[in-house]
Amino acid sequence: VIRKEGKETFTSALKLNGTYKRFSFLFGVQFNTSEADHVPNDATGKNIVQYAYETSRAIPAYNPDGTPYYYTLGNLRSTANVNLFNMEEEMRNSKNHISSNSVTLTGNLRWQALDYLNVEGTISYQSSRTNQETTFNEKTYYIKQLDGNFDGSLCPLGGEWRNVDTRQRSYTGRMQLNFHKTLDREGKHFLNLSLGGEISSSKYNNLSLVERGYYEKRGRTFAQFTPDMLKSDEYSKYLSWLSSNFPGIQDNLTNLLSGYFTATYSYDNRYTLNFNTRMDGSNQFGSRSNEKLLPIWSISGRWDIGNEFWKDNANVNELALKLSYGKQGNMLDNQTSKMIIQKGAYDGWFDSFQSTIAHYPNPDLKWETTVTRNVGLDYTLFGGKLTGSIEYYKNTTKDLLIAFPVSGSGYDYQYRNLGKTENKGFEISLTWNIISKKNYELSFNGNVGFNKNKVKNLGTLSQYPASSGWASTQIQDDFIVKPGHSVGEIYGYVTAGRYEVSDFEDYYASGEKWVLKQDVASNAGVIGASYLRPGALKLKNIDDSDNVIDEKDRTVIGNTNPKASGGFALSGRVYGFDLSANFTYSIGNDVYNANKIEYTSSYQYYYRNMIDIMAEGKRWTNLDANGNLVNDPAQLAALNANTTMWSPYTSYVLTDWAVEDGSFLRLSTLTVGYTLPQSLTRKVGINNLRFYATCYNVFCLTGYSGFDPEVSTRNKTALTPGVDYSAYPKSRQFVIGLNLNF
Repeated sequence: VIRKEGKETFTSALKLNGTYKRFSFLFGVQFNTSEADHVPNDATGKNIVQYAYETSRAIPAYNPDGTPYYYTLGNLRSTANVNLFNMEEEMRNSKNHISSNSVTLTGNLRWQALDYLNVEGTISYQSSRTNQETTFNEKTYYIKQLDGNFDGSLCPLGGEWRNVDTRQRSYTGRMQLNFHKTLDREGKHFLNLSLGGEISSSKYNNLSLVERGYYEKRGRTFAQFTPDMLKSDEYSKYLSWLSSNFPGIQDNLTNLLSGYFTATYSYDNRYTLNFNTRMDGSNQFGSRSNEKLLPIWSISGRWDIGNEFWKDNANVNELALKLSYGKQGNMLDNQTSKMIIQKGAYDGWFDSFQSTIAHYPNPDLKWETTVTRNVGLDYTLFGGKLTGSIEYYKNTTKDLLIAFPVSGSGYDYQYRNLGKTENKGFEISLTWNIISKKNYELSFNGNVGFNKNKVKNLGTLSQYPASSGWASTQIQDDFIVKPGHSVGEIYGYVTAGRYEVSDFEDYYASGEKWVLKQDVASNAGVIGASYLRPGALKLKNIDDSDNVIDEKDRTVIGNTNPKASGGFALSGRVYGFDLSANFTYSIGNDVYNANKIEYTSSYQYYYRNMIDIMAEGKRWTNLDANGNLVNDPAQLAALNANTTMWSPYTSYVLTDWAVEDGSFLRLSTLTVGYTLPQSLTRKVGINNLRFYATCYNVFCLTGYSGFDPEVSTRNKTALTPGVDYSAYPKSRQFVIGLNLNF
């Protein structure tokens, strides 16, 4: 539980439906409102969970007299007030409040023109608004940093107030004609047709503001900066910031126009043929693209073999073969065919306003299209005791929407249609009704999926690197996409343990450095030359063309795709008591544990708390019992004879050591309920009364060393899945409720 954090959500809904002669209608309205409070990220961009994870337990929150204990944050050696930090004070003097409201209206009107023909219209409207207010007052570390510049203050008075206001409005209108009729007297031939059109529009507006000089405890007011104040040297830095501080405004409009047709024909409940087609048009495509309209279609068939050959067999109730083939399209939501110019600050040197290109359009941009193929078998056996399906699929996607690297002013990529991927695999599902009696039941259901994806080609690119960005520029391109490989491959170095004293010729005091033996590869260019000494992280020389560890020695060190995944559930009932347990699992996927890298390295923060694998006595040390630096080879080797880990004084390096097996088995939900006998409830006018208790995220069995193996925190692009970096652990939730029917 984190103090000052919480969320309240309220939902209300109303549904009305009715009929009049050949007309029927449905109207619904739903309101949602929520208020949430969080502790904002600190000046270093870290959230409170990261702080709790990495901060040394030896640092107290308070002095013996009860006053806050401040310490120097990071590697800063200064004891000036500007560099002193206390998390309790940060929590007290900063806040992040998020309020959200939304309303959804839906309406449906149907006219039954003939017994086999009806017309229906549906319209929906949704409006939402989210306001996020973040404040830092003058006591926070962040404001002290702004106010502590030696050449002037960036926030000379008060604190900082930020506000982000987001509004979204969308509507959808659909008109559909439905025809369904049996074509013969015996009822063997049945035809169902649907023809319709749909129009939708979505509008997004965002306004972001940042103001300084904010006084929350003075009636939420702002300091008044006079012209004379702004002319002084003391306010020059603030004036420079003020001249470039503009409100951020973002407006997006997405329109979609569609037409569709569906036809289904079945004969004698044995043969079924289905055809679907849809035509979508969008305003997101390039001016030269001839594919603003994309025909989407699919055809499928089903043959009930059981009804064909074993119609009277009590053990084979259904055995149906099904086939499908189709084509569908996709377009990224944030795309536009227009160039977007971002207007910047006034440039006094050129006596004009600066402008940069924020979005560089592609006039040839078109749909990303996927062709789907599916063959399967549905079965129901032994009077319904056993049901399930087995399916094989193969999907290929071409004209992938890829951020292609380009050079320009204000932009570094342009979305283009490049490459082709393939996904194929099996899906198996099973339901077993083990016991079905009047007063007790027991059933089991489960599913498993085996999927493999492969990049067929990348157009003109031989490979496409992607960066998760968790370590900023210190670790770049930690994922790689190559033809013949799968999406989600982790790219880095292979560990070779650590440098031992025996890897070095000797320590040369005159130059104050250790010199490696000629046959030992140096990774100074990777970990940093100043850290290359006994105990440093050692990397494998994969390229082997020289004795230098560099970019050529990086390779694929993990794959975030599971070999199999799925879930299963057990449910049962004994008289009035019922129980259900739902499990999920994943087998063979790798997790990129970025926390493991960060919290085993202290090069950036000397006073960082590290995870137990780097505990004293396990990690390499260069200090003797008196705290003196040891450079004598024999003494240093003896000092670390029983240690197994390398020294934490190293830069961030992605190696296979930080890639772990993410296989898990999770009990996702467990529900226990009791239904009162109807002989009691009906006496008071209640048809059914059930009490229940549900627990979510009951337990998770895994060998993964992090908080949770089911994690993916760097989702700016789909090319960097399975990264665990500063994720909030999944909470365990409890719900107690009742179901009441009159």
